[in-house]
Order: sequence, then C-alpha cells, then structure tokens
Amino acid sequence: MNQVVWDVTLWTLASPIYLVRWVVRLLRRWRFWRMAYTPAITCGFCGATIWLVGIWRCGCGFQAASHLLRPCPICGRLPRMVRCFACGSTEKLPEL
Repeated sequence: MNQVVWDVTLWTLASPIYLVRWVVRLLRRWRFWRMAYTPAITCGFCGATIWLVGIWRCGCGFQAASHLLRPCPICGRLPRMVRCFACGSTEKLPEL
C-alpha cells in the first residue's frame, strides 16, 4: 500500500510539469506547421514578400521544386533561415 501512495504522490507532483512541457512543445510544433502550410511570409525588415514555394537547393547539393519547409529527401535536413531577395536580410524559420 505504501508503494501505491508514493506512486500517486509522485504522479500528482509531476503531472503539472509534464503538462506545461507538452503545451510548450505543442506551441512550437503549431508554429512550425502553420508556416509549413503558408506559401509566403513577410520580411521583418523591408516588408517584402518572401516566397517559400519554389526551387530550393539543400546544403547537401540536392535541388528540388517544393516548399522550403519540406525535409530534403537525400539528407533529411530542414533550413534554419531564408533570405529576403529585396533587401538581403535573413528571417529565422521555426524548428520542428
């Protein structure tokens, strides 16, 4: 009986922590998936449109016509930033 009480106590104390971690992870993934289904974003510096759908080249050299936030079929990497063609500044992309 002592073990059951100890397990219930630990579960009760750990549940709020796990809930907060789950909500934070859900918000990060929501931000990523929301941008993964968006065809364009706005540059934070000049306000120009940065298209995320087009021909992209991965760091491994593979080139494909797709959305920028699709994993490379060769190496599986995702880009971390995108450059604005109007002003040259970079925008950080959300990570999965």
